[in-house]
Amino acid sequence: MAALLRHGAARRLGGSMVQRAQAAVAEERRRLGPRLIHTEEQAQEEITRKIQQKKEELYDVISMAQQSFWTSSSSNKRLLEHLAVQVNPRPEDHKWRRLCFSRRAKAVLDTVGYVAATGVVASVAVNVVVYFIKSYPKDRDAARAMIREEMREAREAKTRSGLKEH
Repeated sequence: MAALLRHGAARRLGGSMVQRAQAAVAEERRRLGPRLIHTEEQAQEEITRKIQQKKEELYDVISMAQQSFWTSSSSNKRLLEHLAVQVNPRPEDHKWRRLCFSRRAKAVLDTVGYVAATGVVASVAVNVVVYFIKSYPKDRDAARAMIREEMREAREAKTRSGLKEH
């Protein structure tokens, strides 16, 4: 009986120690959790900032290269136009303003071209449908007349062949 009491007391003490350890682990997780989230957000912000910095640097380098006839190319010009709308605003830079305007104007013209092309395709489709609707009854009547004529000829041929056999 004494051994049972000792075993029960040790078990209770061990159980409370386990509970304390579990509580300490839970507390540590709760305390470290926000740090992990915070550090992930900081890492994302750092990467975003580095990307923006590289865009700024690339814009500056290509802009300087475009001033020279020897290093100017159409692919660099398109890239510069693309970067102009992604870098921080530079209202004092006339080249930046021109590139931003050019990019916006191209976007508007692309949209207008798309709408115009869609209108042309829709117009052609409607005209094709109208043509077939208008011409279909004529074709149908002509086809029926041809079928009637062939059937009449077949009946006449059958009656003639029937008369020859007798």
